[in-house]
Amino acid sequence: MGPGGMVAARCPCSHIVRVAGVFDTIKVGCQMVNSGHNGSMPRGTRPIDIEQVQYLPSAESALDLEVFSMSDLRRRVPRAHLQRHHRYDFHMFVHVRRGKCRAMVDFSHIECGAGSLLTIRPGQVHRFGPGSRWDANLLLFRPELLQASQGEERLQMPELIDALPGHLRLDRSTGRFLADTLARLEEECTLEARQPLLNWLLQSELATLVMRLHIFHTEQQPPAGASADAPERFRLFKRLLDAKVHQWHHVSRYAHAMGCSEKTLTRICSAVAGVGAKAFIASRLALEAKRLLVHTEMPISAIAQRLGFDEATNFTKFFRSIEGCTPSDFRRRFDVSL
Repeated sequence: MGPGGMVAARCPCSHIVRVAGVFDTIKVGCQMVNSGHNGSMPRGTRPIDIEQVQYLPSAESALDLEVFSMSDLRRRVPRAHLQRHHRYDFHMFVHVRRGKCRAMVDFSHIECGAGSLLTIRPGQVHRFGPGSRWDANLLLFRPELLQASQGEERLQMPELIDALPGHLRLDRSTGRFLADTLARLEEECTLEARQPLLNWLLQSELATLVMRLHIFHTEQQPPAGASADAPERFRLFKRLLDAKVHQWHHVSRYAHAMGCSEKTLTRICSAVAGVGAKAFIASRLALEAKRLLVHTEMPISAIAQRLGFDEATNFTKFFRSIEGCTPSDFRRRFDVSL
């Protein structure tokens, strides 16, 4: 029994897919979420099947990181499987080398040309688009690889990765650094070194890469005119939002938890994200609503309750103000094609 009384069932089609090297297996299971209510979705509408993909390294290597090419993955996995919707429990970096990669990540359609980077975080719903006239290097790594202390409190890898955009267009120097690092990581994964030394080596390389990408990204941003600690405080705000979005809908709750005024939090959010705190909270809450509308069969009233609304009518009013349509219309009209 899952949160909110929902039942998660693994379909009989669960299977194991061999992928590459020391990343021994990807465990794939088609998971449907059923609220136990009949008639909760419009007739002719069905939830999207999402395959839950877990990072399961082989017992021999037990590495927390893997690098391989998209062309290699295509040789090992059926084409239809690559175009399904997946939710990973690990990070994925996709460095496009040639052609144009089309993907969908949490309802956003993204086109990545050669030399750009697509970042996918644990928990996001992702799907590669059709077509095979593009290639990329894929870097997969478990969140646990980021947890070691960096000696300096401000240099926390999870926060730095979280600050990266989903799509990053790289300059020539940064793109070359990324390509060289991925090649080096792929080679180091084959070293016959004892644990935990090898994972420590991979962790060091990954930390260097993340910091280089973070530096490049921040250099592309216009001066914000905010205090020097604004990015760090914004990351704290995002962590609180991820944890409390179902319960806290007002800026005042987050400001109180952070020990600052609503005006200060709004100024921080505007400087870092380009929108005020109220709009940022509403956008995050709307994303949770869209995930539940498209990927589950929960009735609108149950979704409203799950997201902390006391009445379904208040949820509908909120959703319409953000998306321009009712939750039922969004569920009926949403097109996942690329």
